Amino acid sequence: MATKQNGVLGTFTPTVTGYTNLTVAANSTKLTTTGFPFYTCPGATLASGKLVIANNTGGSLNVDVGIVEATDIIQFDALSAQPNDPNTSASYLNFGSFSFGSNQAQSSIVIEGASDSGTFQANEVVNWTNSNRNPTACTGKVRYWDSTNKKLWLYDLSHPLAFDLPSGDTTFTGATSGATIAAGTSHAGTGGTAGWSGKSRFYDGLNGTLYLQNYEFKNNLDYTQIGDFTNEHRETSNNNLNRSLARLWRPVATTATRYAASGNTTPTTEFIDNNGVELLVSGVTKIAAEQYLVKQKAVADVSVYEVPGIVLGEYQTLFVSCSGAVSCTFIGFEEAAET
Repeated sequence: MATKQNGVLGTFTPTVTGYTNLTVAANSTKLTTTGFPFYTCPGATLASGKLVIANNTGGSLNVDVGIVEATDIIQFDALSAQPNDPNTSASYLNFGSFSFGSNQAQSSIVIEGASDSGTFQANEVVNWTNSNRNPTACTGKVRYWDSTNKKLWLYDLSHPLAFDLPSGDTTFTGATSGATIAAGTSHAGTGGTAGWSGKSRFYDGLNGTLYLQNYEFKNNLDYTQIGDFTNEHRETSNNNLNRSLARLWRPVATTATRYAASGNTTPTTEFIDNNGVELLVSGVTKIAAEQYLVKQKAVADVSVYEVPGIVLGEYQTLFVSCSGAVSCTFIGFEEAAET
C-alpha cells in the first residue's frame, strides 16, 4: 500500500487547544473543550500508530481514550415521551419502526411557516436573504417537506445563524421547484429552529440511538464533505499544523434555539425521520461505553503514557478526554487501502 502520510497525524491538548463555534460572537470564537475527536482517518485509508500522552501539568490526571465513528451520539427519548405517544399506534411498536438510513442526510433544522405555495423537492437548495449575515444570501437543502403542518426541514445550512433574521418577513424559495414559504412579523406563530444536520453513520433501532456525522465539525477532515464512505476529502493543506489546528464544532445539544418575531425560545431538539416522524432528543454524548480503549487512566505528573497498536479504518476517529492540559500526539502512518 502507498504511504499517504507519516509522522505526526494529529495533536490535541484538552482545555487548551482552541476551536471555532460559529454561533459565538466573532470577537470570541476561540473556545476550548476537555474532549475532542481530534483525528479522523480519511476515506479509502488505513491509519496505524500510537498515541503519546505527556503530562506536565503539575499533578496526576485521568485520561479517557476511545475510537468513535460519529461526532454526536444522539439518544431519542422514550416512546411514551414522543409527540402523540407512538406507543398508541401499531406502526410504532419500538424504535426500529423509525427510519434513519445509513449515509443519509439527517436534520433537526426546521422552518415553521405560512403562506406557502408549490411543493418543495427533497435535497433541492432553498434560498433566502438575511441582512444580519455577511454574505446576506443564505441557503439550506430540503430534508423533508411537511405540507400539512407547513414545516420545511432543512440540512446543510450555509451558516448556523441563518435563521437569526431581522424584523419583518422573510420568504424562503426552492431553487428547483420555485416553491415558497414565509415566516416573520406578519405571520403569527412562524419561526425557524436552528438545530443541527449531518449524515447518519448508523441508526441503532434497538436503543433509539442515532450516530451522526455533524456537518458543523472539522478536524483534519471537513465533515460537510464526508459520508459517502468511498472518496477521500482531506484538508487542502496536508501539513501537520493545518491538520492539527483547523477545528470547527457546534455539538448537538438537547435544546435548540427557535428564532421568531414573537421572541426566541429553546425547545427540545427534534429530528425528523424519513417518514416525517418527529422524534425528541433526550441526550447527546461524544462517545459510548463500548468505544473506550482507556477510561479514567491515571497519568502521573512529569510522565508519558502510550497507547500503542491503534489501527483506524476510514472515517474512524481518535477521541481523547481529560480535565487538564495533557499533551496528546498521534504518531503513525496513513496508507491507501482497498474498500
